[in-house]
Amino acid sequence: MKIAITGGIAEGKSTVLEVLRSEGLRVLSADEIVRQLWSERSTLDSLSQLLSLENPTKGDVTRAIVESNTARQVVNHLFHPLVHQRIMESDADAIEIPLLIETCMQSTVDQIWVVTCGSEEQLRRLSSRVGEAQAQKMIRLQLPTRAKIPFADEVLRTNRPLRDVHTAIRQALARLRQTRSEI
Repeated sequence: MKIAITGGIAEGKSTVLEVLRSEGLRVLSADEIVRQLWSERSTLDSLSQLLSLENPTKGDVTRAIVESNTARQVVNHLFHPLVHQRIMESDADAIEIPLLIETCMQSTVDQIWVVTCGSEEQLRRLSSRVGEAQAQKMIRLQLPTRAKIPFADEVLRTNRPLRDVHTAIRQALARLRQTRSEI
């Protein structure tokens, strides 16, 4: 059984994944796959060609160019199938997939857990990392988390004390295990 962990940036998906890891599940992060792709020579060569950049290029140079919608679409067109392939090849039980709904991957998993902390808390968390103007820009680029909730088998709210968040995650996992044992 595969569980997809999704939600917006800075909402606590990684926290959920780490608790699931501590509970013995094999975990994977699409964000980590993307980081790996940015460091692979073959990916950078493909991006250089697609974006008409001088080759060899570096990941940080290419990332700066991706600010435009056209370049972002090119990068997404290249990256999404590669990320999808690696996820499908994985034996992970729980996979952090921020763009699960946007990339229409919901049919490839058995459970969807949406992680949310609310828009105000999300902005506060992200602003502390990158500044408020950049945080607002990054959030605007994403599908709002509230649009993902109708797809959820579980909604995990992370705008609570960490101990309560961990308890909620463990309770969701217990419900899933109970359901699986009844089948």
